[in-house]
Amino acid sequence: MEDDVLITGPSGSGKSALAQWIHERSTRRGKRFVVQNCGAIPKGLEESTLFGHERGAFTHAHQAADGIVKGADGGTLFLDEIGELPLAVQVKLLTLLQERTYRRVGSVEDLRASFRLIAATNRDLLELCNQGRFREDLYHRINVLPIALGPLRDAPDRAARIATEILKTSTMSPERAADVLSAVRRLARHPAAWPGNIRELGTFVKRCQLDEVDDVERWILAEWARRRTSESADRLTAFAPRVSPSLDDRKRYAGMIHDLASRGPRPKAAVSRKGSQDLASRLLDVFPEPLSLDEVQAVLGARDRRTLDDNVDLLERHGLIQTVARGIVAIWPPATSAVVGRRRGTWIPAGSGEILSLASGDRVRIELTSRCAGTLGVVLVTHRPGGSPAPSVLVEGKELLASKPTALEIELDGAGGIEQFLLHLGPPARRGGRLVEPMLDEAIMPDSAALEQGRRMVLTRWGQGWLAEHLVFHMQGE
Repeated sequence: MEDDVLITGPSGSGKSALAQWIHERSTRRGKRFVVQNCGAIPKGLEESTLFGHERGAFTHAHQAADGIVKGADGGTLFLDEIGELPLAVQVKLLTLLQERTYRRVGSVEDLRASFRLIAATNRDLLELCNQGRFREDLYHRINVLPIALGPLRDAPDRAARIATEILKTSTMSPERAADVLSAVRRLARHPAAWPGNIRELGTFVKRCQLDEVDDVERWILAEWARRRTSESADRLTAFAPRVSPSLDDRKRYAGMIHDLASRGPRPKAAVSRKGSQDLASRLLDVFPEPLSLDEVQAVLGARDRRTLDDNVDLLERHGLIQTVARGIVAIWPPATSAVVGRRRGTWIPAGSGEILSLASGDRVRIELTSRCAGTLGVVLVTHRPGGSPAPSVLVEGKELLASKPTALEIELDGAGGIEQFLLHLGPPARRGGRLVEPMLDEAIMPDSAALEQGRRMVLTRWGQGWLAEHLVFHMQGE
């Protein structure tokens, strides 16, 4: 079969390797296999690169040169990232495929060409057609034998097979190769597995030759965690020491001030939104200094001392500020928290942004220290392949004392997935609430929408407060 082939798939999914495989099993095997990445051709030289040029055809064309079409004569021409070709060149490529003739740049002589075309792209060519950036007639001409390669995370068994082939060419000991293959099988169950596809898998195997497999596994899980930062993660506060408040933290802090003060004991004690924002900005400055009560009164626009005292007392009771000798200061950060996992008898701390990789029977320990008295709520939302998020309340209304550490340990069981631990730190006096069951139109893995649903549920249950999050990749087994 000599029909042209169009391979689609994300970057690193193996399009080039598949094109080579097709060539080696075609009637043109043994002939030349010419590869050209269309996105790598310098602008303005696309036509010359494909078809060649005559001497003097353009500036610096000091001698005639053949193009890659000539080089692929009798064999296979592989055009990677074909969607990057300019429209003017697409027209001439279409003529070549239909008539099997072409002209060098600067020539009027028709040259014959015999080759099989394999094109590849990581772009949606139909969408490019709709945008007028790719010719629809060329799309239909090259889309004779379409092959779609999905991302590696959608084919866990394929990842293991590819890793096995890579390991055959390595110098690893059989014992280490077995550990690497076991790690690949574990990682392949991760919902964010292999965003770099085969290239990333190859890099993982090579790094395992240099470092301990467990260390490389933790490194790549941390990489994936950073890639999957939720678009709506601005709801979260970093419970870490010496962390400057983010812009979203400042907005949330101002919102809490306004929410509390607007429901104050006396109507005239209510604080305007602008006053709340100004006070938050002053208290959470990069180099904050205590605000005197006179300054606080001016910022809030309080009419009298009683109004000022009401507001300061209210904010202090809810853990937003504390009174010092020279005035008031913000309580920041509101708390510090950390997550560690016990695997194979060893406690493993999670680094910043890292997702721990644990199996059923392993333990997760969450440690938290609040800087002020308050109440702690903890919800565990389990995200399993093909299922809706399953929430369970682990802790509700636990009283916290200022600066006194508290810890929570959970033993993982059941099927694997992503375990989303949500920590809610609220004021000492609970305002009540009710659990709102998650509502999803369809079962999904924990993408940003699913993770955000867990966060909304916690805030709905316990109201305004500080929210932190820890994620654990829960494997079904080795």
